[in-house]
This record gives sequence, C-alpha cells and structure tokens, in this order.
Amino acid sequence: MRTTLATAFSRLARWLHSKYVPPGLTGNQWTGTGFVDAFKRSRNPTPNEQLAELKNTAFTCASINAAVCAAYPPRLYVATHPDQPAPKCLTKRLDRATLERLRSRSTLPAIFTKARQIEEVLDHPLLTLLRKVNPAHNSFDLWELTTFYQEVLGCAYWYLRFGVLGVPEEIWLLPAQNVTPRREPDSRRLVDYYEYRVGATSHNYRPEEIIHFRYPDPKDPYTSGLAPLRACWEQVALTSEYLAFKKATWENSAIPGAIVSPDDVIGEEERDRLEAQWNAKFRRGGAGRALVAESGMKVSLLTHSMGDLATLAEYGKTKEDIANAFHVPLSFLTSETNLANLQAAEHQHMAKAIFPRLQRRDEKLNEQLVPLYDPTGRLFVASEDPVPYNQEIAWRQQEVDLKYGIVSINEVRQDRGLVPVPWGQTPWLPLNWGPSDLSQRAANPSTFHRPAPSADSGAVQESTQDTGHESG
Repeated sequence: MRTTLATAFSRLARWLHSKYVPPGLTGNQWTGTGFVDAFKRSRNPTPNEQLAELKNTAFTCASINAAVCAAYPPRLYVATHPDQPAPKCLTKRLDRATLERLRSRSTLPAIFTKARQIEEVLDHPLLTLLRKVNPAHNSFDLWELTTFYQEVLGCAYWYLRFGVLGVPEEIWLLPAQNVTPRREPDSRRLVDYYEYRVGATSHNYRPEEIIHFRYPDPKDPYTSGLAPLRACWEQVALTSEYLAFKKATWENSAIPGAIVSPDDVIGEEERDRLEAQWNAKFRRGGAGRALVAESGMKVSLLTHSMGDLATLAEYGKTKEDIANAFHVPLSFLTSETNLANLQAAEHQHMAKAIFPRLQRRDEKLNEQLVPLYDPTGRLFVASEDPVPYNQEIAWRQQEVDLKYGIVSINEVRQDRGLVPVPWGQTPWLPLNWGPSDLSQRAANPSTFHRPAPSADSGAVQESTQDTGHESG
C-alpha cells in the first residue's frame, strides 16, 4: 500500500513540476529564413493570415480531417494486474476483437497491453468532463475544433478550469491564433506561461492549466507546430489570387467589354451621358438588348478569356498539392471517380491520415489529462481503429472461428452484447461433421455416420461396418 501511494504521489509531482530542458534547447530553435518564397519577397504568414485563407480546397481538406477525427472519440479503459483489486467504477467486458486490438497497439505501454484484464469504463468523472465540456461546446465540438486548429495553425490549446476537488470541471478551447508560449529570460523551462492576447488585452495561463496539442515541426520541435495549411501556403495563396482575378474579370472591373467611338467630337458631359446610357442598358443581364444611336458611332466589342487550358491545368495541380499536404485523397475532391477508387481512397485516408492523428491525440491525453483523475496509472484512453480493412479482417476472423468450432455461439453473442442461448454453449463444427461435444454422440448417432457411398462400391458392407450390425 505504501509503495502504491508513493508511486502515485511521485508520478503526480513529476507531472505538476515544470519540465526542465538542457540550456541549448531553450528558446527559438530556428535561425533560417523568415520568407516563404525563394526570392525572399513574401514573408511568413501570421496566424490571422492563415485563418483568412481557410477557404476553397484548404477548408474542404481541413474540415474533412477534423470531422472524421471527431467521429472517433477516445474511450476510457482500465487495466487490472493480478495484484490489483477490481475497479470500483462501472465497467464493461471487451469483445475479443477490441481486446486484441488494444493489446497489439504498439503506442500503448506494456503496463496496459500486458495486463491480466482490460475493461472499458462506462461511468467516470473524466467521461463526464469530456461529454459536458463547457456551457458552449459539446463533445463533438471539442474534438472537431481541436483537430481543426491543428490543421490550420499547427497547435490547439485546452484551458482546464479546476474545481474544488483539484480535478478539471470544464475545458475551454483557446483560439490558437491568440496564444503564444512564453519563456522568461534565462529560464530552463520549456514554457513558463502561455500568453493569450486579444488586441491590447492579455492574460497569462500556467503550464499546468494548458494542454498543448501540436503537429510536429522540425523547425521547433518543442513549442511550435507545423500546420498542413502552412506547408502548402504558396499553393493556397496562388489559388486565392487566381480566384480573385477571375472574379474581378467577371465583374468587368479590369477589362472593358466594348469601346464606343462617336464619329463627331463630343464634350465630356455628352461622353458621360452616353457611357451611363450604355451601361444602364447592357450591364447586369442586359446583354442582347438593342440600342438606337442618336448619331453615327463605331462600336468595337472586346472579348476576353476567363482562362486558358494551361491555367486550368495549373489550377488542378495546385489543388492536388493542397490535398497532398492535408493527406486527403484527391478522389474526395473530384467527381471523376468510381466506387472502387473511393473505397481505396477511404482506406488510404484512414490509415495514413486519421489513424496517426488519433494516436497523437490519445497520447497527449494519457500524458496530461488522465493522470489528474488516476494517479495509480491504471486508466488510459484509446480511440477505435478507423481503418475499414482492419474491421473487415476482424469480422472474417470471427466467422472462421465460429465455423470451425474455435469459439461458441454464446461467445460471439456475448461480444455483441446479446444474452446466451441454451443451444450455443458448445462450439459447432460444419454440418457434415456434427457437434464437437462427444456426449451428444449417443443422442445423435446418425449425425456421425459417414456419407453413404454408391451401390457399386460396397455401400451395404460399409454401412454395416459403420452401424455395427451384421448383414442378413
């Protein structure tokens, strides 16, 4: 008992204590260029500029990743070793597929995967917190916005409001564009406080009040995060400028559609009147109407293209580059696809994009949030496997196990939450084999007979040997 309490308090103290780093790793780790392009004309975008470009293909890709990640919320589990008592919270037995998946998860410590028993927790204050996040957000909002901020800005910040019992009672998402990790001069801590600034107003949060989610950033692997939107910033900005040019051209704000040249010299007032009359008749849906001139004039129509084939091809390539940065298959963004391509794209998206994001999120929660509720280290969170191929393998494996008597019908029913049946206790073999329970041989003698061969091959003799009776 003393060892357990000492371990619990030691772990909690290590978590609450600020993390120290070697002196050389404190502060900014990037000393390279601060420009986006190779000509050093465009500087790095600010967080507000990145949010301003959250549109078109970038918004589609970011929203897809955020919504899919939110559809797989983490579940809470408890691990029990032989020398530990049964958990006091409400739990549920895991089905065999889920248990095998957890035990094979390489990102989980062996203290969880090698436990004698792993159960899912159904009722716990941590689950209540994640379900009732705050008065403004629900659980889906929390997971979706957390991933959304990481897709756009590379980081997401949770502010934990602690209650009287010393555990969080609310989670508030801080807009990541307003948060900056700060370090005091000559400090050996990674972060001394998190500054939240809106205009001239700022507030500082202690590191133990903040959970900092971030994507890996090679330029600063300790306090920064590299967003997919930042990685394809040039392509996103090019798309925005191209669409702005098309809009300006379409609204006739760059190139005139016609030149009207009167035969006689007219004054400025007459020119303005003629221009206003022309625009009133033919702009905004007036094309095709007739104009009767008061005097002789020459009309020259100017035709301009909305974009040539090369521009359209470049636009498609830019769209593909943006999708690649977000790890979103291009099949999700085009109508020129089929069912087989969509299924392959979904498997690729789940395996290469969603699954790593869920793993990163779960590990951060197991590191900073779960120990606040369980200093003994028995609780952990893990998300469901989103890869469809892995789920199909589990279903096929269950079918084979049931068909060849490896598991019984009641075991399968128990995994699905169904009540057992009297005829499902014993595993069954294929129909021409009969039940595997040898005690049923006397009650079902005909089931164990071999199939009767043809008459010309000694059917009477073999049937007699099988039944044990002499032929007349």
